[in-house]
Amino acid sequence: MSKLQEFFKSFAEADEELDFHLASDVLGENVETVGTGSFLLDDALSSGGLPCGRIIQYYGPSGSGKTLLSLCAIKEAQTKDSDAMQVFIDAEQTFSPAWAQKLGLDTSRILLIEGDMAANGRKCFEMLLGVPKEDAKTHVLKGKSKPGLLDQVANKEFNINMIVLDSLGAIIPPGEDVSAVGKANMALLARFLTPTFRKLSLEVTKANIPFIIINHKRDNMDPYGSDHTFSGGNTYNHSLSANIYFEAVQRKDAMIVDEKENKVGHPIRATIEKSKFGPWPRKCEFKVNFNIGIVDRHEEIAQLALDYGIVEKPTSVTHAYGERKWVGFGKFCEAIAEEEDLANELVKKISEAREA
Repeated sequence: MSKLQEFFKSFAEADEELDFHLASDVLGENVETVGTGSFLLDDALSSGGLPCGRIIQYYGPSGSGKTLLSLCAIKEAQTKDSDAMQVFIDAEQTFSPAWAQKLGLDTSRILLIEGDMAANGRKCFEMLLGVPKEDAKTHVLKGKSKPGLLDQVANKEFNINMIVLDSLGAIIPPGEDVSAVGKANMALLARFLTPTFRKLSLEVTKANIPFIIINHKRDNMDPYGSDHTFSGGNTYNHSLSANIYFEAVQRKDAMIVDEKENKVGHPIRATIEKSKFGPWPRKCEFKVNFNIGIVDRHEEIAQLALDYGIVEKPTSVTHAYGERKWVGFGKFCEAIAEEEDLANELVKKISEAREA
């Protein structure tokens, strides 16, 4: 093994960390994750949540819950590490701290980036990736004159455990920021993202945090493919470890209303259009209330416990777990909602069953 190390070191710079190992050394290790806020969505991703060190896209039409789900993920990140901060890059200039606080987020731990730093593509990604250093004599780029945010996270100088960009479709690519108003600029965003995301993927991996990108739905002109696509071009899709399409379920009988019969939520259908952690496409459906976030999490636990065979059904209405029995799915869900220890135990067994 020492000769092999010497071989790789001969190609590495003296100040660079050598990064190689045998695949068998990490066999069976699970990717660290942060929950999405929905147990059903965690399960559909096949990874148990949002994988750290990877780029994940949330996209869909307006009102499909993309920003809400990203805030739910930030809440899970805050729960996982009570000292860590999260970054929200608001390229759309629409972030509402009051709404985030209403959903139960600690807004004092959310670093909000707005204005030119968020909307201008060059400034935004230089802030994330850093500024290359140019040799004064040879003009060769080597190293960085200014480290980026992801460099600081990777070096443990900043305790940040999640970054959200809302949204990629609102980013102003280089060339468009200095062009005349109304001028047609052909595919500037796609051409900008192709080389940029090759760098971003590596830096996100080094930082080992989930990077959520919210994106817009676009109509697809391909008559033989899907009827929708997203901003950024075809090459950008290869940088994603997970791609999730959200759409609102507008059934009248499924609407969530308040005491005055005003709509406050609805079910969301999530389609995993790409996942590096399991088979796809996969679908799941869960309810959201725009005032409190994801509702009926106890029902999600109950459904997954049945799906994985952790809870048995001796009869069509009886649910059995060990020596305990409940008559009716509603009673079983009530027990999970009332008993935190039972809920945590079932969640742990669901995770073990998924990994198996």
